[in-house]
Amino acid sequence: MRYGVLIGSATAVALLVAASAVVFRGDSTRQSELSKPKEATAAQSEPELALAKPTAPDRVAQPPAPVPPSFDVVKVGPTGTAVIAGRAEPGAKVTVRDGDTAIGEVTADRRGEWVLIPTQPIAPGDRLLSAEASNPSNGATIKSEEAVALSISPPAPAGRAGETALAVVLPHDGGGGARVLQLPDGTSSGKPNSLSMDTAEYDTQGRVVLSGHAAPGATVQIYLGNEPLATVTADAAGAWSATSSRAVPQGQLELRLDQLASSGRVAQRVALPFTRGAAMEPAPGQNYVVQRGNNLWRIAQRAYGAGTRYVVIYSANPDQIRNPDKIYPGQIFKIPKS
Repeated sequence: MRYGVLIGSATAVALLVAASAVVFRGDSTRQSELSKPKEATAAQSEPELALAKPTAPDRVAQPPAPVPPSFDVVKVGPTGTAVIAGRAEPGAKVTVRDGDTAIGEVTADRRGEWVLIPTQPIAPGDRLLSAEASNPSNGATIKSEEAVALSISPPAPAGRAGETALAVVLPHDGGGGARVLQLPDGTSSGKPNSLSMDTAEYDTQGRVVLSGHAAPGATVQIYLGNEPLATVTADAAGAWSATSSRAVPQGQLELRLDQLASSGRVAQRVALPFTRGAAMEPAPGQNYVVQRGNNLWRIAQRAYGAGTRYVVIYSANPDQIRNPDKIYPGQIFKIPKS
């Protein structure tokens, strides 16, 4: 029994020694492996290579395009006093010019709105107003994409009511239709909620470009004869402009405007005679049919490149033009070659 216990004890000791040897051998192997320098493998080096690759640069945010100055209001009184207003980049310094002469400077407010009251009255005659704005951050100058053809009548004799001025916004490079800002009787174009057509022009492709007024937000359907020409929505000020999708045929036609009510029914309707002559654009040596919204300054500008040459057309048509400030749709003018 005792022997067995000793044997059992010896066996237990032998087992403990063996276990210690196994543990020691395992630790030695582990330590030797840890002491070896690591060999670079493809799996190990891949993250390091990925870190070494150049990363694509972040996209740089482009600054917003500058806002060119524009005209919203041109109001000239009987004595030549004027109020001119429009929009530009907030904080921009806006300069308004009469030809090449600056008539005033003003700074646009934080909403981008500006109002200019020239210190000197504007003299009677025909002129072209333009605007340019200096960027408040970098001082860069941007010019307006439109001009205002302004025709101011001479003062009326004492005791008689006279006409004041005609002011028409003319977009550069055919970028949309003309807009009438003031009529010669001193009123702004269009009455509140009243349907009207103010200007009619042709572009180089023979399409008609129209502008007018309606109730703010109203839908206006435009027909030439009985054929649909365009559909447009008046803006918050009641102004609208539209360009026909196709060229307008020659001849005497009727232009019809339908202002729709919310129910879709016609709330107001205006019908006007509309003549398309042989010449889409006034050109030297041709006849030109006057369209609604035309004025001699505009015709001369398009025919000769200078509005001041309206006197050439005036002198060539004495039987039709009694007053250079009064011409009428349907009149046919000779456009002299020089």
